[in-house]
Amino acid sequence: MADKKERIIAAAQEVFLTQGIDNTKVSDIVKLAGIAQGTFYLYFPTKAAVMPEIAKQVVVEILAYLQQQTKKSSSAAQQLNDMIDAMMRFNLEQKDRLQLLYAGLAKSEYIREWEDIYSPFYDWMAHLIVRGQQEQSMNADMDAFSTARILIGTIESTAEQLYLFDDKVDEAFATQQIRTLKTFVHRALGIQ
Repeated sequence: MADKKERIIAAAQEVFLTQGIDNTKVSDIVKLAGIAQGTFYLYFPTKAAVMPEIAKQVVVEILAYLQQQTKKSSSAAQQLNDMIDAMMRFNLEQKDRLQLLYAGLAKSEYIREWEDIYSPFYDWMAHLIVRGQQEQSMNADMDAFSTARILIGTIESTAEQLYLFDDKVDEAFATQQIRTLKTFVHRALGIQ
């Protein structure tokens, strides 16, 4: 059963990327997934209902990418810098998927699920902040979870502005924005 659900999710993502969300029919998804149309409805009431599942996969991929990209960081402050760089690369490399994801969730009632879907990412960042507080390199008087949500929102907003909303990336501008972001985050967290 899980295999069919995974096939639906993978097929939906592929068809959404090639045809667009609005131009995709459930019949397109099931044809690519190699299942009957009725089987689709056992798992999802609508094509839009697949979006939260795609989002969950993307969050798992983001976390795996961040962990791999930051595993050699010697301190929490360095890990944070490495994480910012990795998020920028991920947004650039996964631009089409992320645009699809944001558009699909924003057009549906499933946007409300975003915070729950992002919970593992918030937890990962909160642990990083706690580590920084224990190392005494980050302000100890900030709530780690609230700060994690704010940081992720700020970092992602910068990445979206640089890579998702423009067709052409101005590398000099992107470099300056990322430098400014790191300075802003360091000052906010009290990193020297």
